[in-house]
Amino acid sequence: MDSNSFTGLLNNAAILLALGVIYDALGLHAVTNRTKRKLLSGLLVGTLGIAVMHTPWEMTPGVFFDTRWILISLCGLFFGFIPTLIAVAMTVSLRIYQGGAGAMVGSLVIILPALIGLAWRYGSKRFNQPLDWRRLYLFGFVIQLTVLACLLLMPESMRFNIIAAVGPPIIIIFPVGTMLLGLVLRRQRDRRKAERELKENRYLLDRERGLLRGLVDALPDLISFKDIQGRYLGCNQAFEHYIGRPESYLVGKTDFEITGAVNVNPTELQDHELAATDKARCYEEWVTYPDGRKVLHDTMKTTFHGEDGTTFGLVGVSRDITERKNAEEQIRNLAFYDPLTQLPNRRLLMDRLQMMIATSIRNNCYGAVLFIDLDHFKVLNDTQGHDMGDQLLIAVAARLRDCLREEDTVARLGGDEFVAVIGLLTSNQTNAIATAEEVAEKIRHALCEPYILNSELESGPVQVKDYHSTPSIGISLFRADSNNKNEILKQADMAMYQSKAAGRNAIHFFDPVMQAALEESVALQADLREAIVNQELELYYQVQVEERHGIRGAEVLLRWHHPTRGLVPPMDFIPLAEDSGLIIPIGHWVLETACRQLKIWENHRSKKHWHISVNVSARQFRQPNFVKEVNDIIVSTNINPALLKLELTESLILDDVAGSIDKMRELNEQGICFSMDDFGTGHSSLSNLKRLPLEQLKIDQSFVRDITTDPDDAAIVQVIISLSRSLKLDVIAEGVETEEQRQFLYDNGCRQYQGYLFGRPLSLEQFEEMVESKIFLPEASVSG
Repeated sequence: MDSNSFTGLLNNAAILLALGVIYDALGLHAVTNRTKRKLLSGLLVGTLGIAVMHTPWEMTPGVFFDTRWILISLCGLFFGFIPTLIAVAMTVSLRIYQGGAGAMVGSLVIILPALIGLAWRYGSKRFNQPLDWRRLYLFGFVIQLTVLACLLLMPESMRFNIIAAVGPPIIIIFPVGTMLLGLVLRRQRDRRKAERELKENRYLLDRERGLLRGLVDALPDLISFKDIQGRYLGCNQAFEHYIGRPESYLVGKTDFEITGAVNVNPTELQDHELAATDKARCYEEWVTYPDGRKVLHDTMKTTFHGEDGTTFGLVGVSRDITERKNAEEQIRNLAFYDPLTQLPNRRLLMDRLQMMIATSIRNNCYGAVLFIDLDHFKVLNDTQGHDMGDQLLIAVAARLRDCLREEDTVARLGGDEFVAVIGLLTSNQTNAIATAEEVAEKIRHALCEPYILNSELESGPVQVKDYHSTPSIGISLFRADSNNKNEILKQADMAMYQSKAAGRNAIHFFDPVMQAALEESVALQADLREAIVNQELELYYQVQVEERHGIRGAEVLLRWHHPTRGLVPPMDFIPLAEDSGLIIPIGHWVLETACRQLKIWENHRSKKHWHISVNVSARQFRQPNFVKEVNDIIVSTNINPALLKLELTESLILDDVAGSIDKMRELNEQGICFSMDDFGTGHSSLSNLKRLPLEQLKIDQSFVRDITTDPDDAAIVQVIISLSRSLKLDVIAEGVETEEQRQFLYDNGCRQYQGYLFGRPLSLEQFEEMVESKIFLPEASVSG
């Protein structure tokens, strides 16, 4: 290759590299009309092809050598069919016009590379193959091989001379040149594509921003945006009105900077917490507008994120729900409340009564319905007018509210009829009757107090009048086995009419038996007071036995020998004593009497190791001076405290665990032992149980009774025995009546017993006789 040829190739290469620059400079990629852009691109490439063909390396006359096929092949690869067709047409026309021996071959080396470029373009798109430098080099190599193959069509006389002359630059230089020019075009194509996408994205972003802004501003809700540091990013017009500042003022500032508060705004603290936890938060809040209006807002705040999950900030939406809340409250009041007295109406009453019945079933407690009717109310309405009657009804409603607890319900059925529902009285019927009667009496006294009513005259000042009214009250008790709510209300209504029939201003229970029970309870309570004074109470003793050592002591049980009623069962008078407070002096007497007997046994050689178990009532144990009282009795009787065992129930301890532990520990330090009575019937937790300074667990007789026939009871007893062993506590079973029960307890590790199998509760003399005769022991007292 001579210097002229080399200069021609350099000119060719410069024109080729100028293709991308010229294309960018002309800005053809910016032409929006696609057809026009393709035509112009084809003309540009064709023009450059002609320019290339005017600086050839002429090997022999009529045989020209240049880089036109590189230009045309890249046109097919990057610009597509139409520009390539135009460029091919222009360059082929020129080559045919130039003529010579290589005219046909020269045209062929334009057409075939163009076709290969178009095919390569299609294949790259079809198989998603990127045009990296390796593929571009391969593309250039294929093009040059195609050109060499075309040169074989030259006349035989010059074919091999031409191939020998141009072969090395075609194979070595031209693939590299093709690759370089392809990389330049690819880079420009990619840049133009990125610019187009950026422009389109900006357009779409501006459009979406405009749509969003229009939508946000059109909403009446308060909308604001903050970054994760709590600085405002923007807001809508409603928020501007609420804050009293334009958006431009808010952007970049925090709530603290806007309000100028001395302390950090609580809302700002909550926003930081929300941004950290990435959780949505909904709440209602009262806010004050710049004009002084107070509005209830329903506010929702949540975080917003980028596509990669990065938290950018918070969006808050607040809606004015003041009118809605007011409307809901008005609807609720109209639906469930009496507009005059603001008490619940019949509908709400029936709902709450149903809830009270369900609670009564769940807790196995009595409840009561009090039906209250004002006596002679019609006379007041007829003589003084309905305005005076309304004033009386409003005053009565206020007094009824004051007489009841918050958890109770008082309602107005209509006219002068009111109903009070009292729940969770007690599980004992006698006590429930007494409590209901006490509440009814309180209501009766309150409603009998004089009322001050204002009478407005058509001419003259307002007159203030004292008015006296009395109620008639009917009571119906209910609990788990009661009838439905309508029947309960009907029963209370019937009882109220009994009060009317009895002369008004009275209280009656629906069931005559209940009325008799109430009177009986009052009489029994009076007798019990006399029994303390007349020493009608007596202690009975029930032996407690240990498997190997026999008698370990006894439990003292209270009995009442009434002069006319005979022996009154403990279940009849002990709950009454608890409710009336008489259990405190009775409990003191029981403890003191038991300690005196314990002292007598201490002085007896065969009984000096016996202990006495004394049940302590809840009311007695809760007395602030209980520990002092016990210590005083121990000192006065001079007993060994280690032989005194106090039995406490689970429910007693659970009412005040910490206080119970303190008292127990104080007495424990004196040597007094504690046993948990009726264990398993309450709701003790293991965490509380292990904290209590107990010595013994007592298995309730309700579990022992059926341990040989009921697998559930047997399993419970086994668990209690295992638990006591784990906690290193003694365990004793009460209610042992058969040898089979004793054997079961023995086989499972219980060695202490109390029950009819060993002895019934007996008076002191009978107990002493039984102990001496040893008739309490079973024939087979030791198992093994």
